[in-house]
Amino acid sequence: MGPFPTPRSLSVRPQRPVRALVGALLVAALAACTAGGSPDPSAPATASADPGPQPEDVVATAVIPEGGVDLEVRVHPLVRAGEHVVLTLDLVPLEEVDEDDPVHVTGFGVTSFVAEGRPPVNVRLLDLARDVVHHVGAGADGKPVVAPEHWNRVRADHGTRLQMPFAAPPADVTGLSLLVPGAPLFADVPIVDGELPSAAHPDDVAAAADAAASASARPTGGTSSTATPDDVEPPEALDLDAVVTAPTFPLESTSAELAGAVRTTESTDRVEVTLGSDVLFPFDSADLAPEAADAVALVAQRLSERDPGTVQVVGHTDDQADDAYNLDLSRRRAQAVADALGAQVDAAAYPARVEGRGEQEPVADNGTDEGRALNRRVTVTLTSTVVTRTDVTTTGELPPFEALVGTAGTPLPIANNIRKWEVDASARRVHGHVVVDLTVTATDQKDGLGWAPGFLRGFSSHRGRDTVTPHSITARGSVLQGATRLFPLDYQVGANDAWPGGEWFTASDLDASSWIDGGQTRTFSFVYPRLDVETVVFQAGTGTSSATDDFRLLDVPVAAEVAAEGTASTASPASPEPTATTDEN
Repeated sequence: MGPFPTPRSLSVRPQRPVRALVGALLVAALAACTAGGSPDPSAPATASADPGPQPEDVVATAVIPEGGVDLEVRVHPLVRAGEHVVLTLDLVPLEEVDEDDPVHVTGFGVTSFVAEGRPPVNVRLLDLARDVVHHVGAGADGKPVVAPEHWNRVRADHGTRLQMPFAAPPADVTGLSLLVPGAPLFADVPIVDGELPSAAHPDDVAAAADAAASASARPTGGTSSTATPDDVEPPEALDLDAVVTAPTFPLESTSAELAGAVRTTESTDRVEVTLGSDVLFPFDSADLAPEAADAVALVAQRLSERDPGTVQVVGHTDDQADDAYNLDLSRRRAQAVADALGAQVDAAAYPARVEGRGEQEPVADNGTDEGRALNRRVTVTLTSTVVTRTDVTTTGELPPFEALVGTAGTPLPIANNIRKWEVDASARRVHGHVVVDLTVTATDQKDGLGWAPGFLRGFSSHRGRDTVTPHSITARGSVLQGATRLFPLDYQVGANDAWPGGEWFTASDLDASSWIDGGQTRTFSFVYPRLDVETVVFQAGTGTSSATDDFRLLDVPVAAEVAAEGTASTASPASPEPTATTDEN
């Protein structure tokens, strides 16, 4: 995105305006008016169908910090345009902006090792009913197709506009979720038909029209250098014909149950369950231990949720014995698991294909005890479609945690030698998924670029070797329920020779290196697997004694799912709300 902009000097921060919901009052006022004046009390009431949101309407808002200034994000409906849907966002500063010192929007990109990372790739659509993520459409050069070109520079008080295309979902889908960096997840942005809004802000369109009209009114002829109508640049338009690809990716859910003994990764068409051999088998044995019963039963349950198909059962070992011995042990262990599963599921419907691979495919470093334990495993894989879903188990005790611990609803202070923060969280369910909205408030008085909240930055830990995640991804946040740990939904965006296991993006902010001035608040939303609970625990990091800013928030309330399909949704009260509104001003 080029050189980083010079930090803005903001010695005094104006108080944020308080915004009231006016939609209901506006509807009531409109209902009391007609084209001819006051309604006739004696006239019979006539019901008119609600046309629903229109392309130019603003259906939701949220406030995000960018470039040292609070911006209000105004979300318009998604508009179907052939094989695409088009998203229109307005970014409006909540304080005066100097035209010669524009606000630079810096958080909409991603530092990727494999995939395209130029902004606004970090703005994504999520179909959480079908577990699919939509990325912005790209041109032949791989760059995102957006309009206007300089959308990321806020030069005027009315702000800037961003318009971007995505692959259209099936015709029966009436709304999608929207991830905008810095804002709570917009749970359900409606999809409508109609004319696309202008890609330029209406004020910019009006200014261009005035300039053209003024140029037309001037006398022609002579040698004057006065601009003519042909010299006035028309407002930019989104070029849908330039879109070569509008990628979508299947979202995968990963959970670690039974204190990590069973790790399940699944999408709509595939499930892989990894069983730790140290729980299943005694040392140097292929006989299942009594403690393995719960783990095997859990695998059987995951298989029975899907259409019948061939189940691949593969055993793996560490490198502590010779190759031939490890290969034989891994196959015998895989066979033991397959036999146990065959007693709990219909073996004819779910036939097992058993294989041992010994030490050939480590997922961790064999040079440590922890790595060798991870490599001793049996994986059970079934490629078939989900028929029914059951939530992950929530029994057991929370694992020990030696870092900061607080309770949701009471901001938890976090400090290092540079910055001071407070964190808090709330949660909600969207199509069954748990969505955690974590608020991070800078409680110091530091302005300018400063230090970002590094306690959220980090590589994801649940993918194996030869995989990578973006450099500043918010992948350290997980949800705990009893002895079960849930990781954010993720998806593979590509692979290369350096990372044959692929690069994985999460359904959370892809850039945690956010600019937050003193007094500002930024929201980080995380989308997790489906879980029907009233509270969860949110954890950042591992909580080892050496981790100074890892933290755990207990008793995070999970709000019930209340948003109607196809309408904009508000977030939970503890976070800056994406606010439903009909006001565009």
